[in-house]
Amino acid sequence: MDSVTFGAHNSETIDLTPRSSCNPTMVYPQVIATFLALFDAIGLPGNLLVIVTIVLGSRFHVMRYILLASLAVSDFLFLILVNSFRIVSIAQKRWPYGEMMCYLNPLFARYFYINTVLHLIAVSYDRYDAIVKSPLTYDGTLTKSKMAFIALIWLIPIPISIGPFMGWGNYVYNPEVFFCQQGWTTQSGSSAWHVMIAIAFLVLPFLVIVILNWSVYKAAKAQANAAAIQRVSVAGSESQRQEMTRQNLIEQKAAVDVSIITGAFLLCFLPGWIEGLCRRSFKSIKVPGNVVLVTSCIFIFSSVSNPIIYSFRKREFRTWIKNQFRPIGLCEGSNDCDIRNDVIAMNSLRFGTNFATEASISALAVQLASQHQDRIWYAGNTGGHRLNLQGSCLSSIPEIDEEQE
Repeated sequence: MDSVTFGAHNSETIDLTPRSSCNPTMVYPQVIATFLALFDAIGLPGNLLVIVTIVLGSRFHVMRYILLASLAVSDFLFLILVNSFRIVSIAQKRWPYGEMMCYLNPLFARYFYINTVLHLIAVSYDRYDAIVKSPLTYDGTLTKSKMAFIALIWLIPIPISIGPFMGWGNYVYNPEVFFCQQGWTTQSGSSAWHVMIAIAFLVLPFLVIVILNWSVYKAAKAQANAAAIQRVSVAGSESQRQEMTRQNLIEQKAAVDVSIITGAFLLCFLPGWIEGLCRRSFKSIKVPGNVVLVTSCIFIFSSVSNPIIYSFRKREFRTWIKNQFRPIGLCEGSNDCDIRNDVIAMNSLRFGTNFATEASISALAVQLASQHQDRIWYAGNTGGHRLNLQGSCLSSIPEIDEEQE
């Protein structure tokens, strides 16, 4: 297969044979292929671990974690259906997969980009709903309407991605970067139209994510201030200093969350959009192949960073994974367990309806220990009593409480 023609409206034949002459300033394809292979080596097991953890951990069967599992599935499929093909084509400096995959590969790239953006908006809105909009009435339990909402996230990108099948737009082979992609320089239409597309699929999603996460940050800061005032009014100077320290930690963490989420979105997606719009709007100016390679590499990195940003940074998530990797029998004895997540337990006690006495704590531990093996344990300061707690017994802002170090 030496050439390929795409789209009923497009009579251009694209040569798939490798070019003998390349831009000498272009980044070595082997270097880019190495980075892409590294993304597969990290991203595939990372996303798979997120999926397995959420499926097997009963405490994670709530909306916010189901969304993260759905996002991990999207990233996992993207790395297989898009990145894996580009690794080989860039390393070999040719497209060895023929016409059909040259059409499907960029189609999958567009589909999973839109799918990922919708997931990030959904994750941000779920946090906003739980923390800002209805913190006292929020219910993360899965319902038919919520499952339909997740299904809609997977369905919406389909009509947008299959546009070239309907004669709108095209996917072509780019011999300068050795893989198939959006045919920016061969598409018809005004530049204003493509700017509107960029606004719809980049600018607006970014603004929504920023606004939602900024609202979460302000709510976290307000809760920290209110809790500090309440405790300082009944505590001495030493407790006051400790509470102010904790308040600052909460505010700093909330600010870091907003910065990481918004910064990662811009870092991964903005360069590719700028490069594509430049190729579409300024056809007389040739965009170097090395720029296209680098921006596509950065774009693919999003599938590696999403599990780290949205899953592995959650303390409850990390603790569950650690518990599963413990040697069997390590925690059989009551004196051998490694007690973790003491801050979660303290917050659960603090926001509970009543403070338990030592006797009631001991009785509760005996009753619940045989029922919930995978729960988090807390060792008290007096008598070594252990209280069995679930991740669901957190304060009204679980994302903040569960991740405090």
